[in-house]
Amino acid sequence: MEALFRLIPEKYSAVIKAKLCTERLCEVRIINGAPIRVNYDGVYYYLCGDGLTRDRSAAFNAENNSAEQIVMRACSHSLFTVTDTLRRGYIAATGGVRVGVCGAGVMSGGVLTAVKNFYSVNIRLPHEVVGCAGALAPKLMNGGKIKNALLLSSPGAGKTTMLRDLCRLISDSGYNVLLCDERYEIASVTDGKSALNVGCCTDVISGIDKPRVFEMGIANMSPHVIVTDELFSSDLPYVARASTCGISVIATAHAKNIDELKAKAEYAEIIKSGVFDCYVVLSGPPSRNFTVYDGVV
Repeated sequence: MEALFRLIPEKYSAVIKAKLCTERLCEVRIINGAPIRVNYDGVYYYLCGDGLTRDRSAAFNAENNSAEQIVMRACSHSLFTVTDTLRRGYIAATGGVRVGVCGAGVMSGGVLTAVKNFYSVNIRLPHEVVGCAGALAPKLMNGGKIKNALLLSSPGAGKTTMLRDLCRLISDSGYNVLLCDERYEIASVTDGKSALNVGCCTDVISGIDKPRVFEMGIANMSPHVIVTDELFSSDLPYVARASTCGISVIATAHAKNIDELKAKAEYAEIIKSGVFDCYVVLSGPPSRNFTVYDGVV
């Protein structure tokens, strides 16, 4: 949580330290000149001197250049070092914190080359809950081979937290795990070392898109399983290819249930192909349960 406190003004961090349980804090959202909002246990509130409120008039108001100040702190005052991730809408800060960034794009020849005039930021906080996948992991390691699994939930319901602990448990069971940490938020590797526990047999590739990680990993690292967050339609052929090579894949996708997943056109073919052995639907707070469905849905 210290990574968050280095990014935001002291008057906000003082209230968070004194009034809130940091383990329940998921996001801090700051828009220039607007009330500060936080996601606390999956519910949005305004941040005020007494902690949380639904009264917008009582909330802290961000300064007009707050977004720029946070962006500069997140990149240690060197925008050049984060140009690539900024073009993809975020900065990977220390400790697994990811700062989503909105602003004005600079285009050249139809290509986005930079972002300026920062308008707002969304500071997303990782939660390392060691043991949270203890009940799920045996269901995916049944029979000595890892099942292909897709974890589903609405945003903020704990997919990445569950995925990280699954990675740790599978890795510590002796399987070779290749972790595609595209946005530095699963392992949060800094200076060649993971800040979060992803297991003793896990190889981590950070900051590289999934197609390249799948290609490099299959060719060079001999993984038993590839773990990756947030699948999109462009990634699905690589999942199918890994499966045909005998490599299992555990990934996540945004959908609150199976029906919502089926309604997404980009997933229709992958569901039909049966490449995933099972689908795990996570429920958000306060229950934080999961339900496993067979791959034929």
